[in-house]
Amino acid sequence: MKQIKHLKLWIGIAAIIGLLVAGMLYRQQKNGVEYVSPKYGPIVEAIYGLGKVKSDKTYDVKLAITKTIDQLYVKEGDVVTKGNKLVRLDDHLIFYAPFDGTVTLVAFNEAQSVFPQQTILRLEDLSHKYIEVSLEQQGALRVKPGQPVRVMFESVRAEQLKGSVSSIFPRNEEFLTHIDVPGLAQNILPGMTADVAIEVGKKDRALLVPLSGISNGRVRVVRDGKTIVVPLKLGDIDGNWAEVTEGDLKGSDQVIIKKH
Repeated sequence: MKQIKHLKLWIGIAAIIGLLVAGMLYRQQKNGVEYVSPKYGPIVEAIYGLGKVKSDKTYDVKLAITKTIDQLYVKEGDVVTKGNKLVRLDDHLIFYAPFDGTVTLVAFNEAQSVFPQQTILRLEDLSHKYIEVSLEQQGALRVKPGQPVRVMFESVRAEQLKGSVSSIFPRNEEFLTHIDVPGLAQNILPGMTADVAIEVGKKDRALLVPLSGISNGRVRVVRDGKTIVVPLKLGDIDGNWAEVTEGDLKGSDQVIIKKH
């Protein structure tokens, strides 16, 4: 009989705990809050940067001596084919398009004088584009050709494009990386910017916390029935999760996330 009473007592306690947990979850959902546990898992190590789209075929019409423009055959935005006339000068010298492309700059009008090394017009092949990224030295030391790259444009963040590092080199004390992204859409034009993540390694086991629960380097968690704030130092970010490199975060904590 005592064993039956003890069993009934424990069943009653478990039922009360279950009701309390269910009530807490109901209040959380009602208040627009949910709980997510930290987890251990793999994460990709990445170098992040802001890239700019560029054309790899550009032709600038410049002069070595001062001349006057006699006739312009094109205007900005014109699409031309190889061999089309671009501009004629006062000595009847004519410049022709060296490849198919789009006229992206006409800097002078007819009858205007052009001085040496001034650009009269620019032709670009918008079908051949790449992304250029300037990296800090610490990041550049870990980047090498062939590494995979994720590319995201601000207005289409839901869509990640895949590319790869084609080269890395110095220029005027900058460390530049060129990224090939096959199949860039026609509406992605030179001068546009994109967020890039260059994948430089992978950790097989890291403590991960949901990004949506982080605010100003801190997370609010429920631990032993109490809500506390835990400062964190974050490492790599992969999708919706961030690596925790420092901070008193336990696997049994419940991270509080506000629903939007």
